[in-house]
Amino acid sequence: MTKQDVPVESETAQRLAAQASKKGKTLYSLTNEILEAALRVYGEGGNANEMFPAWKVSRMGKDISGTPFLPRRLIRKMVERLFPRDREWLLQEWVEAGKELGDHLRAYYPTLEDLQAGMPAVQPLIEERRFEIERQRGPDELHQEILMRVDTDLAPALAACGERFLVGLLHAYSFRATKSRVTGGNIEVTAAYVGPPA
Repeated sequence: MTKQDVPVESETAQRLAAQASKKGKTLYSLTNEILEAALRVYGEGGNANEMFPAWKVSRMGKDISGTPFLPRRLIRKMVERLFPRDREWLLQEWVEAGKELGDHLRAYYPTLEDLQAGMPAVQPLIEERRFEIERQRGPDELHQEILMRVDTDLAPALAACGERFLVGLLHAYSFRATKSRVTGGNIEVTAAYVGPPA
């Protein structure tokens, strides 16, 4: 196979060279490996904007031992069956799941604003139509508050679980829920900052 020069931005070339060195590969082999992977995505109808978010979701799924291909329909059915039988246990499990995911999300999105900006990458993990975080004025700098709003199409039992999941997620970012409300599939959680993550 013949080699061909392909022009790239100088900063991109430097980053490629640094990654090749870090991985113990030649610049030629790493560049071809990256381009082949990207071309497979394009060949399946994907695009460059999908690659990094898909990798993030896959990586986070591995980090939390998640199952990326678990149908939402199955989760809904499981919640609907368990909710009337052991509501408190189920809700606490969703809090713990939110904390665990939040701990991993913080590595990619250190602040809640970063998380909000990165929601398109995380959306396959969290079923939502709108995700907003609004900083609210606290009594002083040390007492920050936020209002998190999530609009979903969830049934009541799953929306209640979703609210607990968000409480757990906020806990990972050192915010403690002070008030929450679930109306239909709409969830609002007000939370106060309690200090830097441990």
